[in-house]
Amino acid sequence: MIWQRQGVRGKLGWLALAPISCGFSAIIRGRNKLYDRRWLSSTRQASLKVISVGNLTVGGTGKTPTVLWLARALAARGHKVGILTKGYKGDNTEITVVGTQGQPVATPDAVGDEAVMLARLFPGVVIAGRDRGAGAKLARDRFGLDIVILDDGFQHRRLERNVDLLLFHGRRDLSNRWLLPAGPFREPLSAAGRAHIVLVTKDESSGNESARQRKWEAVRHHKPLYHGALQPVALVSSEQREWRELPLSELNGKRIMALTGIADPASFYHSLQYWEVETAEILEFPDHHQYSQADWHVISAAGQKVDLIVTTEKDLVKLERFPFATGKLVALRVRLEIEHEESLLVDIERQLKKVK
Repeated sequence: MIWQRQGVRGKLGWLALAPISCGFSAIIRGRNKLYDRRWLSSTRQASLKVISVGNLTVGGTGKTPTVLWLARALAARGHKVGILTKGYKGDNTEITVVGTQGQPVATPDAVGDEAVMLARLFPGVVIAGRDRGAGAKLARDRFGLDIVILDDGFQHRRLERNVDLLLFHGRRDLSNRWLLPAGPFREPLSAAGRAHIVLVTKDESSGNESARQRKWEAVRHHKPLYHGALQPVALVSSEQREWRELPLSELNGKRIMALTGIADPASFYHSLQYWEVETAEILEFPDHHQYSQADWHVISAAGQKVDLIVTTEKDLVKLERFPFATGKLVALRVRLEIEHEESLLVDIERQLKKVK
């Protein structure tokens, strides 16, 4: 792979991309400096608090499960909270209410797969739109919310936020700190200094706490540091667009096909390894892939050789429109579990109370 500079082709490819990365880095550093010196201004909505959940690297850090966990946790603590997402890969350019009662009223084609998935799983307000400021205004004026969670918002500095929750992938090697396209970073690692709280996700390590703290010292910039992991909790089937939970024991002894269109399929396979399944087939599509009729034919043909087609909830919102045999297609439901969860929520609420 080019980012790891493996082999002659990898090294030559990286050398070709390095000058582009240098130019991109200069643009990003210059933009950040303009915001830091307030030569570029950020908008805010009076009486509305904004929490940004984001990362410094390209996909796979678990932003969507983190947003869902945080929205549910804050709602349980009495806050009027909603989710504001860009609607990535959706066709709509206008601000769109995706769902309000745990039932999406928009399609993945219109607002993207993650927005629809969040609207299915969070029984509150989910809004999608490129203009986050306009989305925040709608959340306040129409729905009376006092908090919005900005999905994938760390780089979106046009909307002022009260809390920046920055995520890092616990199993990802950060030795290549080059910016895109020669490396995985969207911003220099030093940009982590903007964060109020750092959360290391997909962290199944069992090392002692002090060792983990030392490992992430360069990232945390003396900010509060927490760890979490995605845990499988159920299977989900879709029958006539109605989702139903099934026990994970349904996987035991099954011959399956693993089907993904996500940034980090390794974590999906990692979650499946705890169950006595025979993975007979693996089909991987690009992140946010829009499944076509031709894709469905390929999946169906391969699926005839297995007991179950196991996918993700993000993929299920796009695949449920195709006809599959009853019970054939299931999604693995995962939930973010955070160490010292109560302490993290107290830190977030404390930051929300600060006057900006």
